[in-house]
Amino acid sequence: MALARQGVIGEGMPNGKPGDHPLTDIFKHCIEAYGPEADDLIRRIQELSGPDALHEWWEREISSVRDNDEVLRRARARHDELLKRTKP
Repeated sequence: MALARQGVIGEGMPNGKPGDHPLTDIFKHCIEAYGPEADDLIRRIQELSGPDALHEWWEREISSVRDNDEVLRRARARHDELLKRTKP
């Protein structure tokens, strides 16, 4: 999938069903949203930062991105940033 599917922008409220929101697909339905590597990094980002911080980052950095390669690049950068913070 070369482009991330259209998100919930302008489509009303997500209802938790498959396909209505990428984060719901990744965490609740185990459906690929941005590709296996990006989805895995997004899961790890939540483990490192918690769900609230993940949602804030996703809204700020990912929600408007339509290119899966760009999502992957941003997820790698965020994951690396969080790993550096956790190392003494």
